[in-house]
Amino acid sequence: TNKGRAVVISTSGLISNLTAENYIGISDGAHADSTLATVQITGAIDDAQSSLTPGQTYFVQTNGTLGTSADDPSVVAGTALTSSTLLIKG
Repeated sequence: TNKGRAVVISTSGLISNLTAENYIGISDGAHADSTLATVQITGAIDDAQSSLTPGQTYFVQTNGTLGTSADDPSVVAGTALTSSTLLIKG
């Protein structure tokens, strides 16, 4: 027959493929989907943060934010140098 079947799968919420192996750094600012962005990699200093605690290690959370406790998976983002600067994982 000429009848077919279609299945649509919809996921709600954020899907993350974050791992310690594929984390390379932090974007230099906010960017819309499909626009070019510069990524600050290991050893770079990200100066676009706020409310950091100097000396504190920060982790990438599965929702893309930074936190002071490890999420699952545990991915270190870097160490705060000042309240607004983060030394990217290095």
